[in-house]
Amino acid sequence: MTNKLFYKPSEIKRRLQSSEMGLEYTSIERIELNNVLNIDSENEEVCLVCLEGEYTFDCNGKSGIAVMKDMLYIPFKTNVSIASKNGAVIMRYGAPSDLNSDFCHIKFSDVDKDNKRHHVYGKKDTNCLRDVWDFIDDSFPASRLLMGMCESESGGWTAWPPHEHAEKREEVYVYFNMDKAFGIQCVYEDMDNPLVVAMVRNGDLVSVPKGYHPSVGCPAGKISYIYCMVSKKVGDRSFMDLHIQEIYGNKFE
Repeated sequence: MTNKLFYKPSEIKRRLQSSEMGLEYTSIERIELNNVLNIDSENEEVCLVCLEGEYTFDCNGKSGIAVMKDMLYIPFKTNVSIASKNGAVIMRYGAPSDLNSDFCHIKFSDVDKDNKRHHVYGKKDTNCLRDVWDFIDDSFPASRLLMGMCESESGGWTAWPPHEHAEKREEVYVYFNMDKAFGIQCVYEDMDNPLVVAMVRNGDLVSVPKGYHPSVGCPAGKISYIYCMVSKKVGDRSFMDLHIQEIYGNKFE
């Protein structure tokens, strides 16, 4: 397994295969869109996440405009055409699939006002209050993907208490919408020999093949990221099926 778990934006402008990130199933690519691009999902289910700008899309007779924080779910063996006149930054996530599901435009504005998909976890007095938006959860007709966003308060912690789910799922974080702030992302099984302790900024990627993965923003701003979890077993997609680091308690909040 590769030890390369931390990538800068310039390193992910080509398709990264799972093995390059120490993973088994997840592929990822940063798309800087300035005109028209046709995407064939081939043997993967694909999620496109708009990090900056906006773009138009056309897929199976469905068309529209995706803006910042919107996601598109594209089933396997499906073509989609996307275009942007003024530029957009899009993350492409993929995982193996043979599920006959439907194309879907998932708007952030819809998820944000849905209290079943927009959650607030943690406590302000322990500096771990954060918002989590579940775009593709276990009720969504996908094969392996679980997709969403997390955002802390300024200087706050996320993914707390530390937890892991490597037996069943692998994960990738991509950081965005942080302006001039930075965060610290940890990935470890052994706290004396962490897999990653990285200073992360806009566009950076950290792969989580295994281990606990708490993170914190600097006092100058929040830490904000897209999470992509991919189930190793098709259909085993329970978001809260996780293991908390024992020394920090037994409850996720």
